[in-house]
Amino acid sequence: MASKTTPFPIGHETVGIIEEIGSDIRDLKIGDTVVFDPTATCEAYGFELCSSCQIGRFASCLCLTGTSADSKLEEKYGGRNNWGGYGGGGFSEYILGFEKQFYKVPENIPNEVAVLTEPFAVSIHAVANNLPKDSDKVIVIGAGIIGLLVIAAIRAYDSKCQIITLARYPLQADWAKKLGSNEVIIERKTDLLYEKIAELTDGKLFKPLLSKKVNFGNTGPDIIIDCVSNEHTLEDSLRLVRSNGRIVILGLDFGITKKVDWALAAYKEIEVIGSMIYGLDDFQDRKMHSFEIALEILSKNPNLYQNMVTHKFSIEEYKSAYKIAMHKGKHQAIKVAFEFPK
Repeated sequence: MASKTTPFPIGHETVGIIEEIGSDIRDLKIGDTVVFDPTATCEAYGFELCSSCQIGRFASCLCLTGTSADSKLEEKYGGRNNWGGYGGGGFSEYILGFEKQFYKVPENIPNEVAVLTEPFAVSIHAVANNLPKDSDKVIVIGAGIIGLLVIAAIRAYDSKCQIITLARYPLQADWAKKLGSNEVIIERKTDLLYEKIAELTDGKLFKPLLSKKVNFGNTGPDIIIDCVSNEHTLEDSLRLVRSNGRIVILGLDFGITKKVDWALAAYKEIEVIGSMIYGLDDFQDRKMHSFEIALEILSKNPNLYQNMVTHKFSIEEYKSAYKIAMHKGKHQAIKVAFEFPK
């Protein structure tokens, strides 16, 4: 397991086969195909549940900080602050983890679809906690793997809301429509983008004297799910969402912002919500881990998600893999994956 002295390999979206198990493992066996939750929470370690785990909010589990609600058991893992709450990474031939970090993959889900489980769980967690009403107008910013799976999650929750996706490349647009987006916009010019969104959502754009246009009033996008979350998209979200609307920050491409006019959140009384990894989420009148929901949805129609993995490489070809992942438009890439020999 990860610690300060033994960091784990990167690669947290994984599917593999169980090769070895401990003597006390009950629900897994050698040969099982599984997906892996890279976070090891209180239940995985066997600790008393912290206040976050008690309510199913695993993103703020104390284990992720190297602490727990039960300091005596911490000594088993090196003592307080010397362990990390994370398992192995997928950029390696083997992964070591606790039993509670692994989820069996239904037999009808091929590996190329099962590898989408972790990002799908991230998207499901965001959608489950910000579920659009059928009457809502929803903007999804970004049509990478997280944005596309946000669209799929909204439709899997049977929401009939209007979804408008902001994409960069034609292949992303095709996938967004396939997964349930009503409209897709590929537009780099800010003024034209704002006008198109206002037209599609009945928004009202105003031009302040000293800044860019802003949608103001209670018409326009009800919810914006920002799956990029850099300074440009955060600024766009604040300007485009309707007054009293909601912005869900799901991307992580920002830190301390210098160019975002956060005053708009106050002027328009916007609800800004962050979403991180997974949790115990509601799905069809059940409370389930986001991974379990993802696998259930994928198993209902695995063919829908076939070919989202557009490129596969051996780990030795990592330079080529990263090159394609960083230039998706040029190489017609959606999801790039490493494949180890069986």
